[in-house]
Amino acid sequence: MEPWIWIVLAIVVLALVILALVGAGKKKRDHQAAVERQNRERAAELRARSEEQSLAAREQKADAEAARAEAEKARIEADRIEQDARRRAEEADRAREEAEAHRREAATLDPDGEHTDRSDHTDRTGRDERSEGSHEGAGRRERDERGQDDSRLDDRLRDERSAAPGRTPDPEDRPRT
Repeated sequence: MEPWIWIVLAIVVLALVILALVGAGKKKRDHQAAVERQNRERAAELRARSEEQSLAAREQKADAEAARAEAEKARIEADRIEQDARRRAEEADRAREEAEAHRREAATLDPDGEHTDRSDHTDRTGRDERSEGSHEGAGRRERDERGQDDSRLDDRLRDERSAAPGRTPDPEDRPRT
């Protein structure tokens, strides 16, 4: 064979090898570009998810702060109510002590205690004898004998007498029936 055939054959083989290398390189670059594109898409997706989670975390934190503030308001309101209850209890204690002092003073002034003052129509318990009767004006004994009961009227009158002027009686101070 002639040497020029060998040279042409070598050039053709060399061209085929170069084409194969270029084709493989291009295929490799295309694959690398596809991988990079997928990585960019995945990174963008992760960034978006991270941003959403960050927003959700900030929202949860704000909700927790709002709940904490609401709980603090409730504690303050409970403290205020407790102070009010304590103040009312102290007022009730003072009123009871004052009433007891008045009873003791009345007992020293009238040791009998059985006497009924006819001028103001009240007996020793402070009940108005005129208001305890039925509508026809019956006395307490007559009403009790007939079995009639008007305890609501008795309670109202007792409450009106025991309450300080300008103050409504406290339901806890009312006698139980």
